[in-house]
Amino acid sequence: MIVDFHTHILPGIDDGAHDLDMALEMLAILKKQGVGTVAATPHFYPHRQPLTEFLQERQQALEILEGQQAEGMPKIIPAAEVYVERDIHQLDLRPLCFGNTDLLLVELPYTYQSWSLEEVYNLSISQSIKPVFAHLDRYMKMYKKDEIQEILKFDNAVFQFNQKALFDRYTRRAVIKLIKQEYPVIFGSDFHNLDIRTSRWDKARSVLKSKFGVQWLKQYDGFCMDLITI
Repeated sequence: MIVDFHTHILPGIDDGAHDLDMALEMLAILKKQGVGTVAATPHFYPHRQPLTEFLQERQQALEILEGQQAEGMPKIIPAAEVYVERDIHQLDLRPLCFGNTDLLLVELPYTYQSWSLEEVYNLSISQSIKPVFAHLDRYMKMYKKDEIQEILKFDNAVFQFNQKALFDRYTRRAVIKLIKQEYPVIFGSDFHNLDIRTSRWDKARSVLKSKFGVQWLKQYDGFCMDLITI
């Protein structure tokens, strides 16, 4: 079964699902596309909201969604997409990791800032957290090549790409190259809504299958399950 590492399905907590009905419809779409496990990764901006308040809101949204979930729907793992700001390493961010793992989805600023990688490094050392760099494909069109290389040199990190990276000629070529070089690459839908920012796991898997084959896909799925299983 597919693991979707990046979604905004929790109702009413960020710019993702507006309400419960939309969240349930999004889950149904993911199930139809073969997703068995969904990471709920609402945006967390430290300068906007205290961590304790965010955790309460996330838990409430998760309980509402799980309370109305039909049987057989994908399993939801609580997590967050954490925006990297100065001194973020001083916050206890382990409750925002994927479930009970030590993996944390981090979102870098849209313009390269050397201090942001220092913050992620300090966070990884002080809290024994493994960073998962969110939608790296997005930065490939914003950062310089040497700045992307600085991210890729990060020890013990995982690199998350959005599905649409596989639909764009430039980013698809870059992702395929990284996979062939055996970088730890994972994918997410970054599912926000039912029209513009939706999910296309069928198309994404088709691209991966054509490039790497069925056996690789099975190994990739096993790798993903190992990441989220303690």
